Amino acid sequence: MEDLKTMPVGQVLERSAAEVPDKIAVVDGVKSVTYSALNSMANSLAVSLAEIGLKKGDRIAIYMPNSIEFMAAFYAIQKLGIIVAWVNPISRKKEARFILNNSEARAVFIFSEWDGRNYTDDILNLKNELPGLEFIMAVGENKSQGVYSFSDLINSGMEKTLTSVDIDPKNDLSMLLYTSGTTGQPKGAMITHYAAVRAGWEYSLGVQASSEDIFIGFLPMSHSYGCGSILIQPLLLQATVVLMDRFEVEKAFQIIEQHKITLQLGAATHYILELNHKSRSKYNLSSLRAGLIAGMIAPEGLITRVEKEMGVYLTSFWGASEVGPGLGTICPYPSTLEIREKFIGLPVSDTRIRIVEPVTHKELGDGEIGELTTNGWHVMQGYWKNPDETRNQIIDGWLHMGDLASKEENGFIKIYGRSKDLINRGGYKIYPYELECMLVDHPKIEQVCIVATPNPVLGESICACVIPRQDQTVTLEEIRKLMQDQIAPHKLPDELCIMEDFPKLSGGLKVKKFGPGGLAELAEKDEKRERIRKD
Repeated sequence: MEDLKTMPVGQVLERSAAEVPDKIAVVDGVKSVTYSALNSMANSLAVSLAEIGLKKGDRIAIYMPNSIEFMAAFYAIQKLGIIVAWVNPISRKKEARFILNNSEARAVFIFSEWDGRNYTDDILNLKNELPGLEFIMAVGENKSQGVYSFSDLINSGMEKTLTSVDIDPKNDLSMLLYTSGTTGQPKGAMITHYAAVRAGWEYSLGVQASSEDIFIGFLPMSHSYGCGSILIQPLLLQATVVLMDRFEVEKAFQIIEQHKITLQLGAATHYILELNHKSRSKYNLSSLRAGLIAGMIAPEGLITRVEKEMGVYLTSFWGASEVGPGLGTICPYPSTLEIREKFIGLPVSDTRIRIVEPVTHKELGDGEIGELTTNGWHVMQGYWKNPDETRNQIIDGWLHMGDLASKEENGFIKIYGRSKDLINRGGYKIYPYELECMLVDHPKIEQVCIVATPNPVLGESICACVIPRQDQTVTLEEIRKLMQDQIAPHKLPDELCIMEDFPKLSGGLKVKKFGPGGLAELAEKDEKRERIRKD
């Protein structure tokens, strides 16, 4: 543990390559790489990046699906002291443009094509709007002028020596983890090398992870949870990780059986889908011993079902992009089933949690429900280029995330929900304001308000409550079609509720979204609401 206090992220791979050079580090489909080979890729790439002028303190965006190339790019960047700006590969051009512009990224790593999309064309089309973007590095066949080939960069740096860069782990930034704000505008949480590496270690304490484990990695590594638990944790432990570029239940079963996976890290939705899948009994999943669950509150009884039906020790934790990355509390291994069902854990080591009254910030006693606040090494340095939001979130050294929780006499934290107006769909956080802004000018819509409705698999569905313009009708298909090129698929409304009017708060100006008679309740009870899927 002590060496982690001075270890930059790039050294994680360097150390493992030196100690277990021939061990398989990453499996990606039919491809696999040893620790030595992955480190050589990262070093060669880092040399090439330095040769074209990229240097410590610059920002480089990674806009890629989970892959060996993703890992090599990440660790190359970290070795140079360059700051990663994460872009989820399912993000659309508008979303990517904001992050690339806000981070002032000098370069971006992409796949030329993935999931039916041409990312090279997307980025080239944006380049005129991004004066700071100098370099595009693409994996795959590409003949576009001004785009660097990923493989050529690797080859160019081979047989050359990487010049070491002095990195202060506690003060130098490793990454910008972008998360939506209350207005829907992303904010880049500034995470240091120290926080990133130590969070990777702390994840392991929840399931007693070790070098003997084999991880399945379907969480997007561009997300805080996937970054800490999949991108860093296995390589820190000198374990093996088998990657998936997206979650598919039966494919996950096949990988667990084939590779004898021992650890699975996911959201409640992933476990629900696995439990309920008709083909589960066809596969030998007995190697799977433990798992973590986060991203959304686990439905009551889910952890018990997973343990009894799948034989998996499952524990939940609380986190956010602003901590870790992604880790604030966890149940230490081993914890009783009762503890794991009721609580999201204890504060990770050398950190503190207070439950406070949301307005006055007065600390509350055991068992009282209030806002969860935390401080310690895991708290972000602030939001990139956003001092106002930083001051709103970090008050007197304590991070305020708007989550409602209580601290019990045993010190364990119980979570109740969120005070902020967001929707948690399968672990993805969606702010209604962003969607409402897209629909407010729809020619058939008079008023629109986005709320959450219960979903047995995803936790919450996105429901668009709409008052149509006079003599107009609107369908869910129309709304989704209008929005599909502007936002990621997981943000598209799942349901449409047609209304004549919205309930109002006293004063008659603001819509009453929550509570008895609120919009969310009306939408949930409306059996006529149109749904994109049946749950």
